[in-house]
Amino acid sequence: MRAVLGGMVMKAKVLQHIKPISKKDQVVEMIKSAILSGKMEPGEPIVENRVAQELGVGTPLVREALIELEHQGFVQKFPYKGTTVTRLSPADIERIFSLRVELESLAIEWAKKNATPTDIIELRNLVQGMMQGAQEMRLDVFYENDMAFHRKFWQMSGNPYLLDALERIVVPLFAFFLMRNNRDRENYIESAANHGQFVESLASLEAAELRKMVKESMTRWKDEMLARLFPGVPKK
Repeated sequence: MRAVLGGMVMKAKVLQHIKPISKKDQVVEMIKSAILSGKMEPGEPIVENRVAQELGVGTPLVREALIELEHQGFVQKFPYKGTTVTRLSPADIERIFSLRVELESLAIEWAKKNATPTDIIELRNLVQGMMQGAQEMRLDVFYENDMAFHRKFWQMSGNPYLLDALERIVVPLFAFFLMRNNRDRENYIESAANHGQFVESLASLEAAELRKMVKESMTRWKDEMLARLFPGVPKK
């Protein structure tokens, strides 16, 4: 599009303003990048003073960034031990999934009762975001939309306590899978398509069928991820 102003042809604006990024957000992104690239490995202690010196910022800023990264699931804080990069064992993942399957099945059952046309549109848009991230192998985009997809279902359940419980157990799981990623493009595309099936099934399946669908899907995914992350470990 072009506009005429005072006899001059003006080209339409094609670039957007750069969003200002706070120092804290910069520190968050730097630490997250080090984790995802493998420079900081799962289970590795994070020493605030050392990180502050390397980044040339104050320790309080690093502390704020670690709080945000803990919320995102990339680090874990332990009393009297400090902060480490998130690490989950096969036993941890089994325990998390045994609880997650039950809670998320309940969430989707309640979400079915509360779903509005606007909710369905939002869920479909998130699936499209996952698919785009999968096709372009932009895993940050894929997981951002994937996490938002699940959070949307939790919110639709109408129970804030269920949402808080799922947030606590699922976020570290997503972060750990992202930093230990070894899936191929087709696997991500298939995952996005499976999420789309959940959306379309909200209207067509009964609550009991939805619960069964969630349990079967998550059990398959858990077994697949354990096999990828811990090859050689016997399946329980």
